[in-house]
Amino acid sequence: MSSWLPIIIIIFAVTLVIGPVMWLKPSSRDKKLADLRQRAASSGLKVQIQPLPESQGKGTAAVYFSQWRNPRRLQSGWGLELQRMPHDLNFDGVWDWRNKREAPEVAKPSLKELVSMLPADATAIFANDAGLGVQWQERSGDRGLDAILHALSAMRPVIEEAIRLPQPGGNSDGKPLDSGESPDSRRNS
Repeated sequence: MSSWLPIIIIIFAVTLVIGPVMWLKPSSRDKKLADLRQRAASSGLKVQIQPLPESQGKGTAAVYFSQWRNPRRLQSGWGLELQRMPHDLNFDGVWDWRNKREAPEVAKPSLKELVSMLPADATAIFANDAGLGVQWQERSGDRGLDAILHALSAMRPVIEEAIRLPQPGGNSDGKPLDSGESPDSRRNS
């Protein structure tokens, strides 16, 4: 029996050293998420972790942002969130405005098109200083990332121009006034 004691002590010591190392090793899901986020970064997207909408419970999810080309004079600071159930008063079925802060009216058709392009596990859309972002629970993997990449590359430029404030001294379509022309004379013509 006494000859087994050193072997048991060695096994115990090795277990104490290897156990925490194995515990820190990333899981296969963690590796897949890292690969998705690296692929998104390689495609020009920025990834941030933000809280889920209240309707989705507690927790966080990644938001994939496509940066604005020209961030000046944008009406941002609004977001769309997935709701628990569809309602006629919502913006688009199960999507509604976060904190009742809506995007400009001219951007709404493009936002509806963006919503239709997203994977089923998308939970929110944000327009802020970071760009136009889609919060996504990343369950749909590569297919979902491909959908988000396509949706943001197609719709971010359209939405960016739709939420741009007109140039100071310009008219409502952002075009500068001709010399000697006043905003009132253009409105009356």
